[in-house]
Amino acid sequence: MNDQKRLINGIISILNVNLILTAKLMKLRSISYTFIFLMLIVGFSACNNQHYFEQNKEIKAEKWSSNDRKTFQIDILDTNSLFNFYLNVRNTNEYPYANLYIFIESVFPDSAIARDTLELQLANMEGKWLGSGYGRYKYNSFILRKGMRFVQTGSYSFTLEQGMRQDSLIGISDVGIKLSYDDDK
Repeated sequence: MNDQKRLINGIISILNVNLILTAKLMKLRSISYTFIFLMLIVGFSACNNQHYFEQNKEIKAEKWSSNDRKTFQIDILDTNSLFNFYLNVRNTNEYPYANLYIFIESVFPDSAIARDTLELQLANMEGKWLGSGYGRYKYNSFILRKGMRFVQTGSYSFTLEQGMRQDSLIGISDVGIKLSYDDDK
């Protein structure tokens, strides 16, 4: 009878240890899943924080009129960081040219104004569209300035205007501006 009690107590002890280990393992798995989930959130947040500003504006009926100016306001609070400045263009396969001229006007917080003319390549020499996208749309993000630093805090205004020799330019569906932190510090 004593041997049976010891055997039963031994089995009960083994089962208790097994239950404790199973509970600890489940808790550890729960912590692991929670940790992985939190790391994914942090990782995705870090990716999204890379862009300081991004805005694209639609071109009505994919016909960019020469008097249709697209203006973007950016509030700059950080004069210490380096930024990359991009111009975004989304075109359709109906766009009749390989390049696109754009006039850009920059107004600084102290009211100083700078104007520039940009030539953007949308297709290569063989006529193949550059950029990403499937179907009739292609998206390009052209870097205009790399590693630039803003010297003034305040509101900056950037105005885009098509600079082609047509009053109504077909095949441009969106234009925009992107400002991201420069990782190559």
